[in-house]
Amino acid sequence: MFMPMAVRLTNPGEYESAGASKRRHGRVVCDGVAFRAGKRHGFVVDLSASGARVSVAGERVASDSVLDCTFTTGEDDVKVRARVVWCREEGGRRQLGLEFVDLTEDLKRELMSLLRTAMSQHTMGKSA
Repeated sequence: MFMPMAVRLTNPGEYESAGASKRRHGRVVCDGVAFRAGKRHGFVVDLSASGARVSVAGERVASDSVLDCTFTTGEDDVKVRARVVWCREEGGRRQLGLEFVDLTEDLKRELMSLLRTAMSQHTMGKSA
C-alpha cells in the first residue's frame, strides 16, 4: 500500500551545492512512487526526464553499475535501465543517483505518464 503523494516541481541543482549540479532536466519530487531493481526495493525521491534519485535499503551499489529498474505508482509500471551515478547513505538508507540509459521516445512518454499519474493522485488526495 502506498502513502498519499506529495509532488512538487524543483529547479535543477536545488539539492546540490552551488555549481555542483550537472542536471540536464528539471525534476519532480514525488512521494509514493515505488522503485524496484532486482532485490532492491525502495521509493523515488525525485524524477526527471533523464534520471532519478531513489532511496533503498541494503548494500552499497557501485557507481557505473547498470540496473534494470521498475517505477510504479500502483496503477502504472515503467521499466527502464539506469546507470548508478552516485551512491551515499542518508538517514540509514542508501540514496542512489540514477541516469537513464537506452531511453527511447516511448519510454520517455511512459515516464511522463507515470509522473502525470503521480501528480493526479496527489491532487485528488488519492493513495495508490
